[in-house]
Amino acid sequence: MAQSTSRNDSSGGRPDRPRETGGAPLSGRVVLLPRLKERDRIASALERAGAKVLRASMTRTVPGEAAALEATARRIVAGEAAWLVLTSARTVEALAPYLHVPVPSTLRVAVVGPETARAWTELTGTAPDLVARGSAAALLEEPELAGPLPAPNAARRLLLPASALADPALADGLRRAGWEVEQVAAYTTVTADARTLPPDLDRAWAAGGVDAVVLTAPSTTRAVLELLGPPPQGTGLVAIGATTAAATRKLGLTVAAVAPSPTPEGVLQATIDVTTSDPTLSTTPPLRSTS
Repeated sequence: MAQSTSRNDSSGGRPDRPRETGGAPLSGRVVLLPRLKERDRIASALERAGAKVLRASMTRTVPGEAAALEATARRIVAGEAAWLVLTSARTVEALAPYLHVPVPSTLRVAVVGPETARAWTELTGTAPDLVARGSAAALLEEPELAGPLPAPNAARRLLLPASALADPALADGLRRAGWEVEQVAAYTTVTADARTLPPDLDRAWAAGGVDAVVLTAPSTTRAVLELLGPPPQGTGLVAIGATTAAATRKLGLTVAAVAPSPTPEGVLQATIDVTTSDPTLSTTPPLRSTS
């Protein structure tokens, strides 16, 4: 597992602030993004806004049972369901070793948001039939999944490979809508080994050297707590969506902002709101509006 990126240069005290860059909204701010991902669009958006982004992999993915994944892939290729519903790019990655393309056109594919859509298209060369607005709740609002149901003689099976830790609300909602939901644990997420973290990140965290942390999933929140401890006063928690925000609050933590959408633009806006609206979140004075 990779341990850090070029921006993981915390020093044990408060990390050096990036130089002010012509009024960029996050100039002088340090943001922890607890994941390592190639071509990370969220990291890029934060950096373009002037933030110093510390990236570290706080979790690791463990694939589900091969037999279950193979069986799901066979059903996909055989077109044995009306819908395949995908709630994350990680689910696509878990299916990839077992899935032989092309996928039959009779199977319709719904994905939770744009990132999952890109992963599906890269794997299969086809676009999903339905792209929701980034959450399980948004999937349940889609008329094609919420109703009306297909004709009585049409297939009603719906394949739902997902994390073993997934909130059951989506599967329950689909069943209430009348679908025969076949759910499989495509993967699970566990906390990474503390030895894989960048040097001195824990000390920088404890010293208040992070203005905001972007929580990308409930498992991420748990991992941050386990590896770094509770956030110190002045560190704002930014949740990528409502599900992560709810899980974070259940752990007794205060969510400073919820991204309006689970996109780089949405996360950036929430981070800006957190780090510029409350002067207690940083020793650097909040930026003043020029409008």
